[in-house]
Amino acid sequence: MIEKYEKFIGEHELDAIFRIAEKIKDLSILHVNSTKAGGGVAEILNRMVPLMKELGLNVDWKVIKGDSDFFNVTKSFHNALQNGVGNITEDYFKIYDKWQEANLSEVPMDYDIMFIHDPQPAGLVRFKKGNSKWIWRCHIDISNPYQPVWNFLKKYISQYDSAIISVPSFGRDDLEIPQFIIPPSIDPLSIKNRPIPDTTILRILHKFDLSEEKPLVTQVSRFDYAKDPLGVIQAYKMAKRHVD
Repeated sequence: MIEKYEKFIGEHELDAIFRIAEKIKDLSILHVNSTKAGGGVAEILNRMVPLMKELGLNVDWKVIKGDSDFFNVTKSFHNALQNGVGNITEDYFKIYDKWQEANLSEVPMDYDIMFIHDPQPAGLVRFKKGNSKWIWRCHIDISNPYQPVWNFLKKYISQYDSAIISVPSFGRDDLEIPQFIIPPSIDPLSIKNRPIPDTTILRILHKFDLSEEKPLVTQVSRFDYAKDPLGVIQAYKMAKRHVD
């Protein structure tokens, strides 16, 4: 499957990926997140893990478990970190810690490299063993967090060997560990990025009484602060000045 990407990145880049993979093929790698399907992280891992295996890497993927209370807590953490506000009690922190420990039976700790995705499983680092390298892959904006939640999580994040963020502005001056940047990207071969048949396009336009002649740009996302709905409106106003 990986050869299909050559037309997007070029032969030279694809060869470079194979050379890098050869250097780390003897290392065991584990990705850990909070869901097998639904959401951006699961979408990335569902595609990336098979590609890593195709490169000959020794890679696995584990999903942590939790009850409704735990996932309500982590959703509150998620919003508080991105929005800068929150209504978090001490019980939230206790529930979070309880489920980190409960997941010791779900997540093996004997891999050479541990990629921990987002806040939900971040507390697992306190159980790290041996000389394994732990990397926190943060997919959200933590530049202006609700401080009580960030202070709680920072004691765990600081124990990682490094962190990966999406853009420089998401970096944290109060973290002493190295912070690397992997910019947002798309999978050109995913079902999201395949051309839509003209018949489907026309059916949708007619359903909402939209003109077939005017240019159309659409953002598909939940109505959420993190998706910048006001930015969508501003972008429309900017485009409207130049396009009828």
